[in-house]
Amino acid sequence: MTAQNYDIYFSGNTVEDADLAAVKEKIAHIFNANEEQLDYLFSGASVKIKNNVDQDTAVKYRVAFRDAGALVEIRSADPIDAKASGVSAEAKPVDSAEDTESLSLLPPNTGTLADCAPVINPAPIPNTDYLSLANPGTVLDGSAGPDPLTIDTSELTLAPANSGTLEDCQIHKEPAPLPDISQLKIVDNSD
Repeated sequence: MTAQNYDIYFSGNTVEDADLAAVKEKIAHIFNANEEQLDYLFSGASVKIKNNVDQDTAVKYRVAFRDAGALVEIRSADPIDAKASGVSAEAKPVDSAEDTESLSLLPPNTGTLADCAPVINPAPIPNTDYLSLANPGTVLDGSAGPDPLTIDTSELTLAPANSGTLEDCQIHKEPAPLPDISQLKIVDNSD
């Protein structure tokens, strides 16, 4: 299954109460655009600014534009999906007033990104009508178990309570011999 790709369009729409001059300045910085290019971007016509990108890239563009105070439209790059949703895959002029009438902004820190998440259809639940539970105590596995281990503990003894230490269990190792460093001298280089 191939990943869904998207086209990103910009019509010059800004977030509510955004200063248009500040938004244009930020968009000019993002695109390194001159005044003529900015006029084209903010003309009100729907302009495709990025073509055939993955979902992560589309979300990054949406966030970058939103941080600049502008709003982008993300459409499916698949012509079949675009036709099914009633949107042409080609860029076409859009009536800004008509598009923004159905849009509204949520208050800060509300809402979710669920509309950006891909739709995942859950796997069907298998039919378990033929399964049943055995009565308690029923042996399900009739095979012979493993042979019991025979461990000889006759040489072990138990010390009285609060006697002895763990030093009895300590393994004594001879320390490594120190190398002879008598030939080394300290030289004073402070001159």
